[in-house]
Amino acid sequence: MKNKIIVLSAVAVACMAWPARAADQKKGAEDLINPPSQPFSERGGGTNRFECLIHPEKASGLIGMQVQNLQNEKLGKVDDLAIDLQSGRIVEVILSMGGFLGVGDTTIAVPPEALRGDFSSKVLQMDANKEKLKAAPKFEMSKWAEYSQPGRITEVYRYYDAEPYFGTVQDGTRNPDLIVHAREAKVQQLGYVERATKIMGMPVKNLQDEKLGKVDNLVVDLPATRVVAVVLSSGGFLGMGDELSIVPPGALRFTPEHNGVILDANKDALTRAPHFKSSQWPELSEPIYVEQVYRVYSVEPYFSTNRTEVDNTALNARDRHSETLTPFDQGNNSADIQTTSSIRKEILARKGLSASARNVKIITANGRVTLRGPVNTDEEKRLLGEIASRIAGSDHVNNQLETKFAPTGRN
Repeated sequence: MKNKIIVLSAVAVACMAWPARAADQKKGAEDLINPPSQPFSERGGGTNRFECLIHPEKASGLIGMQVQNLQNEKLGKVDDLAIDLQSGRIVEVILSMGGFLGVGDTTIAVPPEALRGDFSSKVLQMDANKEKLKAAPKFEMSKWAEYSQPGRITEVYRYYDAEPYFGTVQDGTRNPDLIVHAREAKVQQLGYVERATKIMGMPVKNLQDEKLGKVDNLVVDLPATRVVAVVLSSGGFLGMGDELSIVPPGALRFTPEHNGVILDANKDALTRAPHFKSSQWPELSEPIYVEQVYRVYSVEPYFSTNRTEVDNTALNARDRHSETLTPFDQGNNSADIQTTSSIRKEILARKGLSASARNVKIITANGRVTLRGPVNTDEEKRLLGEIASRIAGSDHVNNQLETKFAPTGRN
């Protein structure tokens, strides 16, 4: 019996409603012709927004991470990541297997779904024994282009009982009913696949061939199999020192020669976008913050920003009222986005706040800030209002935070 891949985490199951996959489609539809990919100017995410951010991690931190089996035997380490920047996907995880197999160093590729992470210990686990790995399809780094073709990747996925997120073209297919079904299902197309270590360091230019900087890192979410963001180092070019910024992968494309990336933005737009110092990364597991960055570049997020809040029935009812602000009313201009980002960062930096207080909604529109959601105490409501007032001005803050636990006079 084939070993089934491990579900990466209960959280992944709970918050991901994956787009229709081959197993849920008519037999054979995953092997049919895809709809044409969208032009660069049409940057909608193309997937339903029921996924969520699970564990964003720097690609540089994931590469080199140790891999063990379920018996805690060392299998090897993560050698690289195969990235489909066009789709914002981790296609495969490239593993360098050591003496565990008794045949010296061997390189294999596995679907990201085949791994689960103990990120606090910097260890990944894989449900595989020696026999399984010895018979696994091998991966030769010197033949990257050959091993990154859809047919070869599909072979790897199916060896580990996984289904690829993309469809492949089956030559000679002419059945109109199946082709229509494949198009209706919007089976995704595999883009150009490149190793993460090569993307990092690539130069970044805009459509006017102006140099904007270089790729400093990638933010990846292994449990979600996603590239969350591309980290750009552009401070030296924009006169802002060592500052970094994040860009959604959907706003980028490779150059025709695949030796750099293109961002459809001028230097002025990049200057106005949220920036941070290399020593002070923002909280990238905060979906509202990441969503705001996506919208700066007119990219539809693949993830949902909805959270399950404690005792939030009344809040949800109020959200549905047409005159009530929600996070989707956040202003798209750089000043509003920067205000929200600054308030969020100061709240996250403040010690002693409850999880509810750290996850309140912050909506800035036309310079006016609205704070929404539950907090544990009146003191938290006051502190958050004070932070927002200091950044936006007291006359520009509407504090709608609600206290979940009324004071009782007892400890």
